[in-house]
Parts: sequence; C-alpha cells; structure tokens
Amino acid sequence: MNNKNLNQTKSSLKQLILISLNYRLTLISTIIISILISFISAYRPKLIQKAIDIHILYRDFLGLKNILILIIMLLFLESIFHFILLYLSNVLAQNVIKKIRILLFEKLLHFKNSFFNRTPIGKLVSYSVSDIETIAVIFNDGILLVAGDVLRIIMIIIMMYTVHQKLSFIVFFTIPFMYIITRFFQKTLKKTFQEERIQTSRLNSFLQENIVGMSIIQLFHKEKEEYLKFESINRKLMNAHFKTIFYFSIFFPIVEIISGITISIIIFYGGFHAIEKIGNVKPGQIIAFIFFIYLLFRPMRQIADRFNIIQRGIAGIERIFSILNSKEFIPPNRGNLRFEKLKGHIVFNNVHFSYIDNEMVLNGISFEIQPGEKVAIVGATGSGKSTITYLISRFYDIKKGNIWIDGSSIQDIELKNLRSHIRVVTQDTFLFNDSIINNVTLGDPSISIGKIEDMAKKIGIHNFITSLPNGYKSIVKEKGNLLSIGEKQLISFLRVQMHPYSVLILDEATASLNKELEKMIYQTTDLLTKDKTSIIITHRISTLENSDKILVIDKGSIVEEGTHQKLIQLNGYYAGLYKESFEKKQSNN
Repeated sequence: MNNKNLNQTKSSLKQLILISLNYRLTLISTIIISILISFISAYRPKLIQKAIDIHILYRDFLGLKNILILIIMLLFLESIFHFILLYLSNVLAQNVIKKIRILLFEKLLHFKNSFFNRTPIGKLVSYSVSDIETIAVIFNDGILLVAGDVLRIIMIIIMMYTVHQKLSFIVFFTIPFMYIITRFFQKTLKKTFQEERIQTSRLNSFLQENIVGMSIIQLFHKEKEEYLKFESINRKLMNAHFKTIFYFSIFFPIVEIISGITISIIIFYGGFHAIEKIGNVKPGQIIAFIFFIYLLFRPMRQIADRFNIIQRGIAGIERIFSILNSKEFIPPNRGNLRFEKLKGHIVFNNVHFSYIDNEMVLNGISFEIQPGEKVAIVGATGSGKSTITYLISRFYDIKKGNIWIDGSSIQDIELKNLRSHIRVVTQDTFLFNDSIINNVTLGDPSISIGKIEDMAKKIGIHNFITSLPNGYKSIVKEKGNLLSIGEKQLISFLRVQMHPYSVLILDEATASLNKELEKMIYQTTDLLTKDKTSIIITHRISTLENSDKILVIDKGSIVEEGTHQKLIQLNGYYAGLYKESFEKKQSNN
C-alpha cells in the first residue's frame, strides 16, 4: 500500500472513530465489557493450573470444589458479558451508520449537478446502501472484536508470565513469526479486497444502467452483447473472490501448524523438566500453557479473519468519506443578500464557463433581460443553451465574468434565497414515485387541495387527474413513467404555479405532442410567463413569435439577438433555423 492510500485509510478510520465518539457512553461500555471478558478468558487456565498443582496434588477436595464452582460462575458471567457486548456493539454500529447516512444524504443534497452527471446512479446507490451497511459489520465483527482480541492477547501474555516465566518465553518466541505472517497476508488480501469492491461496484452500475435502458437494448437487439459484458464483469468478481479464498486457505493451516509446534515444544520442554525434575515445571502449568496457547492463537487467527471483514469495509468507508470530504458543492457565498421578491432583472457580462478545464462551453457571452421580459433561447444541440439556465440557478459557478440579478452579483445572494425565486421546468420532467398531490406540494402544508384544483382547472389538467383511479392521490410511479410527456409537463407546470416565483426557466419538450396537449401546454406557458421574467429554450414557432426577445446561440456565443421580426429580416442564422422548423411543421401537418 502506498503512502497516499495508507493516509487515506488512516484518515477515514479516524473520521469513523470521531463519529463513534458522539456515542461515548455506549463506546466506553463496550470497551469495559471487552476488558472484563478478556480478563475472565485469560484467568481460566490459571485456575485450572491451581486446581491441578495445588488442590488435586494435595487432595484438597473442598478447595477443588470451590475452584470448579468459580470456573463455572466465571463461564456464566462471561456468557452474560458476551450478550451485553453483542447488544451494545450493535447499538453503537446502528447509531454510527444512521449518522453517516444523514451526513451523506445532506452532502448529496448540496452537490453540484456535475457530480451527478459524471457519477453513475448505481455507484451512488451502492455507496449509500451497501458501503454504509459494511460499517455495521466492521463495528460488530471487525474493529470492536479485534480490539477485544488484542486485549485478550495482552491478558493471556500477562497470565502466562505469572504462571511460568520460561514457558512464557517459548510462546513469546513464536509471536514475531505470527506477526510477520499476518502482515504479509494483510498486504496481499488488501489488494484482493479492493479488487472485489471495484468489481462489485462495476456490477451494480452495469445492472442499474441496463435495467433503466432495457427497452433500448431490446429494440436494438443488443441482448447478447450486454450479456457478454455482464458475464465478463461477473467472472472478474468471481476471480477476485477466489483469490481471497485462496490466500485464507493458506493462512489458516499455517497458523494451526505454528500453534501445534508451539504446544509440542511446551509439552516436550515441560515434560522433560518434570520427568528429570529439572527446574520447577509442574503438570498443571503444562496443561495451563496448552490452554493458553489455544486461547492465544485463536484471537490471532480471528484477528486475521476479522481483518478480512475490516478490509472489505475499509474500501467502502474510504469511498463514503471521499464523498463526505469532497468539495463538490457550490462554494460558500461571498455575501448573504436576501430578497423578499425579485424583479427579475438579469445581466450576463462576459461570462465564460466550462464543465471540463480548457473546453469552454460559453465564450464570453453578454446579454440583458428586463423584468417581466419573455426571452427565448435557440440554437443547435450542444451550443450552450441549457448551460445558461444552469448558471442562473447557480447549479454551477462561472469561470470568468459576472452574472447580475437585480443589480447584485449572483454569488452575493444567499443560494437558498436565490433558488426560492426561480422555478425551472426541464424538458425531461421529473416526478417522484408518489401521489400527484405530493408531487405538486413537495411537502408544503400551506398548499390546500382547493388551491391545487383551482389552478389545475385553469391549466386544463383537472379533468385528466380526476379521471385517474385515485384522482389527485394517484401514484405516478418512478419518474412519472405511467404518464405521457405532455401530461408530466402539465403536472410540472401545476407544481410551479403552486410555489411563488419571480423568474421562470422553461426547457420545452422537443417530443411531438398531440394537438390538444400542445394547445394546453402553449396556453399554460402563457399563464406561467405572465408578468414574470421568463427564459424559454424552445424550437416552437408559436413561442418564438410571441417572445419579447430571442437569443441565438452557436458554439457558446450569442450570434444574433432581437425580436422574431427583426431576426427574420436579418436573414441570418435564426432565419435559417426558423425556416427549417416551419417547413418541418408544415410537413407534419
């Protein structure tokens, strides 16, 4: 592991521990219980040694009975402590992952759009569910139990030393070998675990993408190609898992061999000295050391096994904290300006912007929109139309230049306040897997069903909604897939109208609609844009003809600007686009 990865792992574990410190009482209780379990476990062989070398040797039946009762009581007490430890570790783990889920989702809520554009949904779901769940496993079966195993090893070493020093040194001699072997396998297994997590993440993303795009796969007869891709990823995941199994299959027998050799040496050394009456080795001490060795090597073996669990989780923890530590959110505002209401005066002054460094999408564009003005933006795909609207909503920050709203820099306005005055209707309308009423209100209790119905009647969608089995309580399913494009857009218009705004950004759907829906959308657009500053990305002739101003974008620059009539008379780029759209409309009719 290189220094960068090691530092990342240390940083992630440190942050995880800091979060767990929010639950100090539970954490301290688990540590105390672990110490008690370690002491009881390590003390049992010493009691057995006393029973053999003192009470059995000297025929002290009463003393033997008392020691046996004590051993049974300690076993019973140890079982109770194990139950408490298991319960507390689960409570701690669930509290920690609950906290991390909250932190992660809170972070995602404030990330830039660029993060979601370049990060597959499957990966984010995997991070937010699978990776976070591994933290519970790490706490329950990993870190806390490893800490308990380490405490047990320390206690056993202390107890061994109190029973017989020379026999202890024989056992101590094997510990460096165990450490070297364990470290070697840890480094090897780290690589295989990382490969497993990478392939698992790839598999999740691949499945997510293919399930969402299954209709395209089937329409273009790509089932075989996608199956082969899936098979390849699945095989790589299986091979990575087999590597892990292979290394563990080697490690455990080696530990057993070292354990067996150590016991043999203890029996030979102790037995020889006892038979020859050299030194002071007693039978009880030899038996105690056999127990000590089993107790010592078991946590050593378990540490390696639990390292498997921790390593599987560390990769996930690193991914989670890489998101929590990232700077993907919009930078803090320079000021905290708040507006009760915006007039909607928007100025772009020499604005440059790029999604990727050195690949400019907007090249120094400048324009002005007066309050209440309806402005249409037209241009070829990829010309930068949508980017302009993203910048007004501050989904991204500009690279150079200035954007002013009502005389203030957009970066001086509190982000939440800025967006509260702007409403956006995108071409790909998004509806939650919820009822129509909840999609419209977005949880705002001040919006009554009566207000929604009145506005729905004005828009012309009331009859359609009431025709559904449950009316306004009908569930629209994920992304509103049970509705047509036009129906989804009308519901999104209804949503916009129920939340006050000063600036409207509308990206009109390019898909063909039936005449009735198109008429309803056109009328609703007029309703939405009335007395509001409106920016509409469109190719609809009716929208262009009724706009106060048109911005013509080509390759990130404004090539023409003016009213519809002025641009037609100019007979330039816009006139060509208009003619093309007009001819297309005529041919469709």
